[in-house]
Amino acid sequence: MIETSPGFEPYLSVNSEPTSGGVKEGLFGLPPTSIVYWARLGLAVLAGAVYNALGLGLQGVLLGTLAAIGIGILFYAASVFLVKNVLRYGEAELKGPRKHVSLGWGTYTIWLIFTIVLLNTILYARP
Repeated sequence: MIETSPGFEPYLSVNSEPTSGGVKEGLFGLPPTSIVYWARLGLAVLAGAVYNALGLGLQGVLLGTLAAIGIGILFYAASVFLVKNVLRYGEAELKGPRKHVSLGWGTYTIWLIFTIVLLNTILYARP
């Protein structure tokens, strides 16, 4: 005979399934926080592609760095607008105040740098 602890008994009945604990589903069946992460990742890759398509890295180190920061801030501001006004995610959906700004900024930054370096290497490398 299998012994179970009292905490697992509700999940052993035939008709009951574990619930997600009140997590609201957003687009594509994902929770809103995942949608924000994936949107920020996609916009970071797009920002890196735009940076390289415009050839902003070819202007030298100082101007290239300033252009990367400017493009990064511009696209991140667009992602904040997207999350707050288009997707209409607020404090309740994202589980905290100002999460529409702070959620996924590390992912965005790393993927922006990665995309800029990768595309710059592929497009402008000299043999």
